[in-house]
Amino acid sequence: MNPLLETILNQGLMFDSAGVIGLGFLALAAIKLSSRYKSWGGTMIAAGATALLIARLYAILAPHFVTNDFISDVGPIGLSIMIGLPPLLLSLGLASIVWGLWGHERWLNEASRS
Repeated sequence: MNPLLETILNQGLMFDSAGVIGLGFLALAAIKLSSRYKSWGGTMIAAGATALLIARLYAILAPHFVTNDFISDVGPIGLSIMIGLPPLLLSLGLASIVWGLWGHERWLNEASRS
């Protein structure tokens, strides 16, 4: 097997931890950007990074707490939410980050013109 693929499969926790830490740093940097420049784009980036962080943590932790007993306890509505929420958070998080970057760049262009 390819050594890189073997490392990714066997050492998944390292990559999961790096992803969570990276998203946390992105959220903190966006909050700092928002507070320093009073830009709504930074707020959107922070909200998107937080949504991605929540979805990532759910993807990492779900195999440890979602059991057959848990699924039967939450019922069909809870199961639908458990299935639908992570893709929704990932989509909205990515869209918020892109919209925030666009908005902040536009705000900087308007501020530099005046």
